[in-house]
Amino acid sequence: MEIKRYFVRVGDRQVHYRRVGNGPPFVVFHVSPQDSSFVIPQLLPLANRYTLIGLDTPGYGESDPLRNSSPTMADYADAVRETLDALGIDRTPVYGSHTGANIAVELARRAPERIAAVILDGLSLSTPEVAKDRIDHYAPLFTPTADGAHLAWAWQHTRDQLIFWPWYESHQANRLTIDMKDPDYLHDVVMSKMYASSYWLGYRAAFGHDSRDALKQLSVPTFFVTPDSDAHMAIERSLSDLPENIYFEDTNEKNQLDAIAKALSKVIWDKKTLSPPAFKASKTPQRDYVSIDGGQRLVQRISPYSDSADDKTLVLLHGGMRTSALLMETAKAVSIHRPVLAIDIAGNGNSDSISTHTLEAYAADVRETLAACGVDDFDLYGESIGASLALELANQTQGHGNGIVRKLILDRPELPDSETRASLIECCAPPIEARWDGTHFLTAWNILRDTAMFWPWYNTTEGGIRHIEPDIEPIALQTRLLAWLKGRITYGDYIRSAYSVDTMALLPRISQSTLIISQCDDVIESHAIAAKEEMPSAKLISTPFQRPPISAIEAFLTK
Repeated sequence: MEIKRYFVRVGDRQVHYRRVGNGPPFVVFHVSPQDSSFVIPQLLPLANRYTLIGLDTPGYGESDPLRNSSPTMADYADAVRETLDALGIDRTPVYGSHTGANIAVELARRAPERIAAVILDGLSLSTPEVAKDRIDHYAPLFTPTADGAHLAWAWQHTRDQLIFWPWYESHQANRLTIDMKDPDYLHDVVMSKMYASSYWLGYRAAFGHDSRDALKQLSVPTFFVTPDSDAHMAIERSLSDLPENIYFEDTNEKNQLDAIAKALSKVIWDKKTLSPPAFKASKTPQRDYVSIDGGQRLVQRISPYSDSADDKTLVLLHGGMRTSALLMETAKAVSIHRPVLAIDIAGNGNSDSISTHTLEAYAADVRETLAACGVDDFDLYGESIGASLALELANQTQGHGNGIVRKLILDRPELPDSETRASLIECCAPPIEARWDGTHFLTAWNILRDTAMFWPWYNTTEGGIRHIEPDIEPIALQTRLLAWLKGRITYGDYIRSAYSVDTMALLPRISQSTLIISQCDDVIESHAIAAKEEMPSAKLISTPFQRPPISAIEAFLTK
């Protein structure tokens, strides 16, 4: 069965969740600092009988954080209850692993009428003394540094969490008897730590939660399915004076799914099947998934602030090693007067990949995505190789009744000659494959730093120097790294497709009114100048800044 992703609006936040299956809803909560992508696949066989709904906890995965800077487990539970309201789920069993188990317990205590049963895997049962120790040591900060050392530290921290319990007590007595996870799994956990707004908050809420007292107040059927390989199981089994509605299943790694299925078979709840809520436009950026034949595409939309706004949508296309999230400052600036839509290009960010890796295919994919969003005639902006995609899209739509590009903005286009394109295709987008020691993170970090200082990034000779202010501040670089590595396996397909085409040859065919933006003294400024020579009617402006000139874009679009 296909796992699909959705967003639901809860107050002023967006909550991200995954959904798969048929039948009554079964809501599941993940471990910190992970997200629903870790828990749903483990439970997938249950989707034959239930609709699995995996929520990203606030502040994790793609869910917006709570406004509370120090949320408690009660805050997380209340947030989940509000999400159930938004999804139209009146009553459901819930499953939680580790931090997710604490959320499940607190939710059942606070809203027993909403919970048909609780299934727990690795509940944190800290005494006050242990809680203080865990809060002080378990989830350290990983502050981005210029040399990327924070990434090595995060990798080692993640690995040690699978060797010792707790990880900072690295003694034989604290060894875990489990297999080490593969590098791809470790990579994904490190990414989730880095991507979370404040990854330690869920841990602190779990360690500070009085789950022993909460358990004694539960009135709903509660099942422990913690496997015997988990250090939490022994503590759970030592509990006394528990209500008769709490049960312990003899569970190991192999039969845990059967234990969960057995628990669910004992529960009766609402059998109605729910439809995902519809997208609602907003004057603040709203993320949404669009389903087309090639899978799901992430789009970000903003409605205009002005009541007298132009109804023509401006579509934004990002460059290589980037996503739509990195265009949102530009999107918010121009959305005052018009609707804006930005897309994660297929195989980048949160968009599924495509099977045909040509610039023509990527352009057709964007057209299909826009059609699914109800966008017909539009203005189009593309940055770097996104400018090449914009040119191909403009070329495809000329003479069509629907889906027509009206105006075109090429921001710092990359239009290399054939010899340079051959080199770029071979060298520009190496695969970022997870290594057992985590050094691929440092490789990616240094590639990204060099993209700000050389063009192409691997040409570190004098001729490749970009004589511009390098945008290599560590926190900003970290943001770009996380965006890029979401598509670390497939990001290169988009880049190579752009360099496989002599985009300069497309320029004379373009009839749309066009604005070309270059950056002063950049090594690729010559590309913009050459584009202007091929398009005499186009307007060329040069800027000394990294960000596109919003006032010039506004003036061009409103002329």
